[in-house]
Amino acid sequence: MTTSDAQQTGRPVTRTAAQVLEEIADGSVVLRRSARRRKTVAVTREGERWVLAVPQNFRPAQHADMIASLLTRAEKRAARVPASDEQLLQRALALNAQYFADGIEPASVTWVDNQNSRYASTTSSSRTIRVSSRIARVPDWVLDSVLVHELAHLRRPDHSREFHALTQRYPHTAKADVFLEGFSYGQRAGEG
Repeated sequence: MTTSDAQQTGRPVTRTAAQVLEEIADGSVVLRRSARRRKTVAVTREGERWVLAVPQNFRPAQHADMIASLLTRAEKRAARVPASDEQLLQRALALNAQYFADGIEPASVTWVDNQNSRYASTTSSSRTIRVSSRIARVPDWVLDSVLVHELAHLRRPDHSREFHALTQRYPHTAKADVFLEGFSYGQRAGEG
């Protein structure tokens, strides 16, 4: 199955080392070498192509199996369809009922593409929550933690002790914070 087959069927591609080397040769997988990058390899999507940020002295033939595995995982992540705004709102309303149930509800919860340094934000006065599309494919328990955080802002607009007590009602808050810290680090590293 080729990358275009995967896009048509919605199923991710499982690549072999030989396929990876062919894709690098034909330009459907691009290597961007960086003198600053020492050991790690990061993968991003640019249109129809995968772009690998690699160290300057990286030899694809020696690492073809690793690249195949990396691209297969990236395809699987890309194949997951993020929730719609309506699904996101319904998810937030369910979490609100479960952890707060005090009559305060969000008026809207939407995905946005213009939040690059925050995972989400809340405007308490209009009860609107905006969630960065950057986190559309994180595990459900992480997204739930972000939503509970923003729902808590409907009650406390600050980050006071009382606010943190509200966020701690969600049992996976601490674990999600660790995940998001690593997620942010990975995104910053991928930009280098």
